[in-house]
Amino acid sequence: MSLDSSHEWTTFLSQVKAIEKKDSNMTSDQQIDRLHKPGAKYLNLNPFYVLQVDPDASEDEIKKQFRRLSILLHPDKNPSDRERATNAFEVVNKANKLLKEEETLEKFKVIISDARNRVMRMIEEKRREAKNKGVSCPEDDPAKFSHLVNVMASKQLADYEIRKTDKDKKEQAEKKRASDEAETEAKRLKKIEDEKKKWEETREERVTTWKDFQNKGKKKKKTKHMLGTYKPPKPRLEERR
Repeated sequence: MSLDSSHEWTTFLSQVKAIEKKDSNMTSDQQIDRLHKPGAKYLNLNPFYVLQVDPDASEDEIKKQFRRLSILLHPDKNPSDRERATNAFEVVNKANKLLKEEETLEKFKVIISDARNRVMRMIEEKRREAKNKGVSCPEDDPAKFSHLVNVMASKQLADYEIRKTDKDKKEQAEKKRASDEAETEAKRLKKIEDEKKKWEETREERVTTWKDFQNKGKKKKKTKHMLGTYKPPKPRLEERR
């Protein structure tokens, strides 16, 4: 199958959407499994995948699908698998909130569009290789194509999340470093201030001690001088003739 013409491309996308619509009619257990299958951590970063809606879906279509999934995945509706149902319910709620924001919605639309273009280029490359080998290209399967687009989009979103997490960690580390430095400087200044305050508080005591020391020194010097000046003469023995 060649996807070179716009008509064939439109037909192919219609087949993709038909499969996605069929998948959206899953039971509660199937939906819980879908949102917990291997790789779901990254696939669930794509709100369109989580809600099973097309990027071109209207606001009403998104709301309708969100309500349907919310009912299917509500923990009270799945008492036998409450923990996984709770997690799936939270994933759906988060996806719905992301698509409610106009700016976020447009960002995800761009990511999906870019993912589709990348997958198409990859398929064309594989198609040329398959043609040279005389075999069919498995990516011509609409279900396979839809899966590849979701995987590609999830990879882009995962890369973004990893970069964002790394950036946040660096910013937190920088804030902690600055906070530690500020705390150390504050302690240093407080120590200086405390020492200065203590020095001022003991000023009077130091002055009094110094004056007492000086007064004692003057008394000692005065006593020594008086004794030296009025030293009595030694008695002389009288000679007898």
